[in-house]
Amino acid sequence: MNNCIHQSVSVKYALLFCIFQLLLIKPIQVKGQTSSTDSLEKVLNQVLDHKSSFDKKRIQQINRYKDVLRINYSSLPARYHNYQKLFDAYKSFIHDSAYVYSKKLSECANLLKDPNKISYARLNIGFVLISAGMFKEGFDTLSRVNTEHLNKRQKFEYLFLQARSHFDLADFDKISDYYDKYSAEGLKYCDSIITQYAPQSYEYLSAQGLKYLRTANYKAALIPYQKLMESRQSYQDSAINYSCLGFIYSELKQTALGVPFLMKAAIIDNIHSTKESVALTNLASYLYKSGDTKTAFNYIRNSVDDANFYGARHREAQISNIMPIIESEKIQGIEAQRLSLTIYVFLLSTLIVVVVIFAVITSKQLKKLRQADKIIVTKNNDLNAANELLIKVNRNLDSANRSLSKINTKLDEANMIKDEYIGYFFNVHSDYIEKIDRLKRTIEKNIKDKRYEEVLQVLSRLNTNIERENLSHSFDKVFLNLFPNFVADFNALFEADKQIRLQDHQLMNTELRIFALIRLGIDENENIAKILNYSVNTIYTYNTKVKNRSFVHNDEFEEKIMLIKAVKEITDLN
Repeated sequence: MNNCIHQSVSVKYALLFCIFQLLLIKPIQVKGQTSSTDSLEKVLNQVLDHKSSFDKKRIQQINRYKDVLRINYSSLPARYHNYQKLFDAYKSFIHDSAYVYSKKLSECANLLKDPNKISYARLNIGFVLISAGMFKEGFDTLSRVNTEHLNKRQKFEYLFLQARSHFDLADFDKISDYYDKYSAEGLKYCDSIITQYAPQSYEYLSAQGLKYLRTANYKAALIPYQKLMESRQSYQDSAINYSCLGFIYSELKQTALGVPFLMKAAIIDNIHSTKESVALTNLASYLYKSGDTKTAFNYIRNSVDDANFYGARHREAQISNIMPIIESEKIQGIEAQRLSLTIYVFLLSTLIVVVVIFAVITSKQLKKLRQADKIIVTKNNDLNAANELLIKVNRNLDSANRSLSKINTKLDEANMIKDEYIGYFFNVHSDYIEKIDRLKRTIEKNIKDKRYEEVLQVLSRLNTNIERENLSHSFDKVFLNLFPNFVADFNALFEADKQIRLQDHQLMNTELRIFALIRLGIDENENIAKILNYSVNTIYTYNTKVKNRSFVHNDEFEEKIMLIKAVKEITDLN
């Protein structure tokens, strides 16, 4: 089982590395640059998300070297060879361990009494000390290296390390007197490489590019670094050269061209668990300057973790100058979001207060309307007793009064429902109240003028079915304003062939209205039946039929309905 998991992880990262390689060999062009940068950023983010896995692979490799060391420990040459492998594995990964194995390498070289190995072991110790920011100890160690015993490639490493170290020390000190002094020393070592190695060789181009870079001749520095990218080189060298190219383009105010190189350098560093690097730090700085604070914060945090993991003092100091700036910008963004949220809550609270006020006013108006209805009935009864000569008219009026009583009864029932759910229908009944008020005034006027036939005509124009349709439409409109995604979310609980298909003129149908009321907290079938003018059995039948049609279990269906988000809840998440 573990082997299967390991193979799956290995395949995943192998595929990721292949994608990265494909991106890596694409030529950098101005046209389509945004797409290239976005692709590289996506790969870099994936690599950072799985950084711990790459570190585990590096540790597994180191453990294999240690196993071989134990097996061949009795052989001094094999021991030296394995110490060298362990040092190479640790030198840009963990400073303390790299230092331990550089010391063991030196001890083994002394036992072998090989001048080349002794000198190269000291060079390795110097590299570790300087990489950790221990410049004095590193320079003291390098001063004891006998370069005559080094081969051509090793001598280049020595001279290039001296140049890089003096430049790093100059950047670390920053005071102009010392900066100029150490920079001049670094340039001397660059000149030594240029004079000792063949023109256009890797060593020559590396020194020339570094010299132009340090003297701020960035246009000239582009040429050797571009040539270096065409030559075969180790992943460590390619990451360094990509980082230098990114820095050069940024200094030339061509950040759009420089950022992809920094991303490539950071990808290489993290895939190979190189903790002693600056590409990700520089990338975070450039992204911060361009306004991408969120990504910059993520990258600088990873840089801090790498610096702490490796133990590079001067890198920690460099990052400490950038980290507070990016953090403060992020905090300001959070504070701005908090202020926006406070304003939103205040506005929402104000809206709720306004809704409550309108609800109270509407409730009072409905009470007045019911009282007016009672007065009309009383006056009609008085007219029946007082007007014996108008028996025929009174009979018609009695009939009209009975019809009006039925209408008033229905209105009372509707008003009771509206009183119960006034919070959800606070702005949809004002037109209806105004119609009733006009009807009241018309009837009162006609009765006072004794135009009873016109009263019947007015009543005959009343159509309660249209009013109910309008009420349903108003409910649908108000509810969908609060829950604009309700229909789509409701249909998501069904297979495609069992979903509700509304006609063009429909906002919701009966099934949707039943569960819309449940979403509002009205879960009693009796109440729903009253609101929708159905029988309890009909509501129960609809409810059961819908639940049986869904792929969600019946006991969980209403819980899913209650999870459908209102428009204000969606705004909060964003």
